Amino acid sequence: MYLGWIDYGVLVILLGLSAIIGIYHGCIRSKQLSTKEFLIADGQMKVLPTAMSFLASVLSAATLLGGPVETYAYGTMYLYWIFAALIGTYFTVTLFIPMFHQIGNYSVYAYLEQRFSLTVRIVVTIIFILNNTIYIAVILYGPSLALSQVTGLDIWFAIGSCGIICTLYTSVGGMKAVIWTDVVQTIVMFLGLILSIIFGFIDVGGVKKVFEIAIDGNRIQLANMTFNLSIRYTVWSTLIGGGLYATAAFSCLQTQAQRYMCVKSTRDAQKVAWINIILMAIIYLFCGCIGCILYAKYNQCDPLQAKLISKPDQLYPLFVIETLGRFPGLTGLFIATILSASLSTISSGINSIVTVILEDIYKRLVVEHSMSDKRQAIISKILSVLIGLLIVMLAFLASYLNDNILVIICQFVGSYIPPILGIYLLGFFAPRVNSRNVLVALLLCLIFQTWILIGANLTAKQHIGRNGRLPTSIEGCLSAVNITQPITTSQSSNNPLLPLYSISVMWYAFNGVFLTIIFSLLGTFIFGSNNSKMVDESLLILWKNVFCPWCWTNKKSKDELCELDTQTIEQERML
Repeated sequence: MYLGWIDYGVLVILLGLSAIIGIYHGCIRSKQLSTKEFLIADGQMKVLPTAMSFLASVLSAATLLGGPVETYAYGTMYLYWIFAALIGTYFTVTLFIPMFHQIGNYSVYAYLEQRFSLTVRIVVTIIFILNNTIYIAVILYGPSLALSQVTGLDIWFAIGSCGIICTLYTSVGGMKAVIWTDVVQTIVMFLGLILSIIFGFIDVGGVKKVFEIAIDGNRIQLANMTFNLSIRYTVWSTLIGGGLYATAAFSCLQTQAQRYMCVKSTRDAQKVAWINIILMAIIYLFCGCIGCILYAKYNQCDPLQAKLISKPDQLYPLFVIETLGRFPGLTGLFIATILSASLSTISSGINSIVTVILEDIYKRLVVEHSMSDKRQAIISKILSVLIGLLIVMLAFLASYLNDNILVIICQFVGSYIPPILGIYLLGFFAPRVNSRNVLVALLLCLIFQTWILIGANLTAKQHIGRNGRLPTSIEGCLSAVNITQPITTSQSSNNPLLPLYSISVMWYAFNGVFLTIIFSLLGTFIFGSNNSKMVDESLLILWKNVFCPWCWTNKKSKDELCELDTQTIEQERML
């Protein structure tokens, strides 16, 4: 199926509006001549648009394309992600946001230098840069897949056009352009999902029929309490592993944490996080609902087994083609929905990478070559362009990945970002742990995580039947007699490490945090430790603060203290 002129019109409006917002904020309303304006929007953004931008940067095409597929294949246990995100938000609001505002740096990794050393800060920054670059390259591939499947456009052309447009408005308009385009793209995402649900219910035969079929197919699952570590979604894997994953994503990734510095105060930043979790819960419920609709429509003829599609992520686009394709403009709106989710993540990622390169690497290593603020802003724009082009090239490689995009993201991010969370927790609560302990522990943890990641992918075919994937059928396919039913039982193997490689991707985050902490604490006995009295107490957090969010209210950030000092001086002058 090919798009009509109305569908193309919807896409042109979205892309054109994104470019116009970038040009407006970069050339008309402001020249973006300071790094503070370019990187954190002068710290003067309102709460609601910043929260919507936060949501758009966290949720990507991976969620919108992969979330419904996960519900289709594994049932509604996927919705426990809502509780995992709630756990992550609580710890972010309680522990991380007050500390970030207290430090007052554009980069959230500045804390690591003050608590440990410059080496720890730079190593963590490099891990973030490599991880985030690959992450957004995969995300760029997501909407390009949707475009190529629905319109017949060449996927390479789709990747190039999406990446260039995103790089344009990010490099020209800075953080203000990123946030306001995210607002528009978030609205488009909600609209596209709502229309998919409405027309999906109509197509299948009503809400009641959808959930009756889902219940009969065992897709409505809300209490899988098994302790089998290979089952992808259980109460334990989602709340523990997913909770740590969400905490790491919300607080240890510059992409999201940078939003906390775009508002005026700590309290406003905490409001951003709480509003985000409300919007995120709605999105997850929408994705779960669409997953049930997909199962109701394809429960007798699984498109993947029937070879109607070649990858799991093509299931939702196939549904749109067959359900919304007969209504002019709705297919274009669906593509705009996926495109919006991806563009917002890419633009936020580019801006955050530029921030850490400038703040954590250049300014800390090339101190003898001081630059004006205007020159730093120009360099930031140039870096945005170069990083955007690099991501476009890496996105070409992502097209060769065969798994669900959401699973790939969880595997990669879940392997390499949670160890950073472990370092932060050690910095907060373990004053005796020093820089050497942390670096050795991080190295050992990354080696272990890489080993598991490689082993899991090399033995992926042997995991079939082990991960809790629910059965599907092709009995209703018209050409069922010509379809070879794939084996759905686990293959026998003499590999003694297979149980380790079969661990659910949801536990990767737990492994990363736990091993980093354990190795660091053991390192204090081998490599020595700090004198806890020599550590700056302002960089530590008392255990009572974990369950007492208001205990931070007496601490002010540097900007808030400067503002109070200014107000005091003005009042004295008036008197």
